[in-house]
Amino acid sequence: MNALLLAAGLGTRLRPLTDRLPKCLVPVHGRPLLGYWLDMLLGNGIAHVVVNTHYLPAQVEAFVGASRWAPQVTLSPEPELLGTGGTVLANAERLGPGAFMVAHADNLCRFDVRAFVAAHRSRPAGCEITMMTFATDTPRSCGIVELDGQGRVMAFHEKVESPPGN
Repeated sequence: MNALLLAAGLGTRLRPLTDRLPKCLVPVHGRPLLGYWLDMLLGNGIAHVVVNTHYLPAQVEAFVGASRWAPQVTLSPEPELLGTGGTVLANAERLGPGAFMVAHADNLCRFDVRAFVAAHRSRPAGCEITMMTFATDTPRSCGIVELDGQGRVMAFHEKVESPPGN
């Protein structure tokens, strides 16, 4: 399986950190977010990663080029931001046939990549995608996904006053 890491955003909510640094390179415990993602994905069965770039792309290119994963990473520059769907469509050929993973490289997320891929491969019939969710202490501040007994999405509740879960 291949993966698309969305890393092109401006990071406006992290200013002034992102005035001179792309959000995907903001350090967490002294290490850029993108480094966590590359190690986690490419070290656990993902064959190839496409990383889209837009804001301060030369810094992302230099970081990837100096990483041990450089041969397994393709950069996909976006002179104009395409949005999530547009980026997926623009990189469909690079991602190859079959299933692929899409993740936001400017968020820190720790999970078992192999278990997630296995869950996707064994998803219920009729389910086209596998989506990772998280529990929150503040469900009114997030979009909430409502699931049935088999873990299939039944509804989305976007920042409602009384969400049906967390």
